[in-house]
Amino acid sequence: MPYRKFKADYLFDGSDFCDAGSVLITDEKGKVIEVTNTKNAGGDIETFAGILSPGFINAHCHLELSHLKNKIPEKTGLVNFVYKVITERHHEAAEIETAIEAAIEEMRGSGIVAIGDICNNELSLPAKKSGRINYYNFIEASGWNPSVVDERFNRSKEIFDVFIADGQKASIVPHAPYSVSYRLWEKITPFFEDKVVTIHSKESKGEDELFLKGEGGFNDMYEKMKIDNTFFEYPGQSSVEYYFEKLSRASSVILVHNTFLNKDDIDHILKHKRSTQLLSFCLCPNANVYIENSLPPVELLIENDLNIIIGT
Repeated sequence: MPYRKFKADYLFDGSDFCDAGSVLITDEKGKVIEVTNTKNAGGDIETFAGILSPGFINAHCHLELSHLKNKIPEKTGLVNFVYKVITERHHEAAEIETAIEAAIEEMRGSGIVAIGDICNNELSLPAKKSGRINYYNFIEASGWNPSVVDERFNRSKEIFDVFIADGQKASIVPHAPYSVSYRLWEKITPFFEDKVVTIHSKESKGEDELFLKGEGGFNDMYEKMKIDNTFFEYPGQSSVEYYFEKLSRASSVILVHNTFLNKDDIDHILKHKRSTQLLSFCLCPNANVYIENSLPPVELLIENDLNIIIGT
């Protein structure tokens, strides 16, 4: 059977650095067969400078927004950022697809081999057919006003069906606590069954202000976007307390950003998480600094032995 042998200054197996002189042996398709020492590996060893490592996983990405890179002002806060994205995201399909291709090549060059990608349309699908990178597609559902629930859900379901028919892995997921009405939650939760589900969580202080007191910047955003918010009766609990149990059907949950996560949030999550559910906290530090000029509480996550993953 044809095979290749690799050696580098350092060999990382995904958990630990291997002993000096370790050699990675793969089959002809690149599947790892074993890690052994130089003496047992024999000849024809390919040697590289640097670190040899498993490919990286970008657990949170918005490929369809690649054309907005460097076009939205920095450090203006989440409310202003979201408003800019929503009002400026619509460009010609060809321009968006070109930017998607460029983003994919940039990630490949950085050693990324798999991506969890947020999708609100089908524009990223042609690029994903090439097989250059593995994808899990999170088909995002959003709609704050109950009057748009059926329209928004049907659109998400249509996109989900297209991705599944194309052989892609996909889930229907909520965008964020402040953008999914209770009726829309009722529509999408049956689709969480045994799926990977992700949600933007605690990305700004405004989330808790909205759900605890009905106050804060999101009210200004609803007004600017002409979204009728008169229906909303704030529950008097944190955003995490409001939404987390709604994810109970998912086999795996990815909470993204967590910039303003606190100990009470973590205690609530761990109390209500199903024992068989894989729970991950996805950190996107470049985005957090770009938008809110803040970083998530990494030490708090580590202290509670929580699973940390990385996104862009």
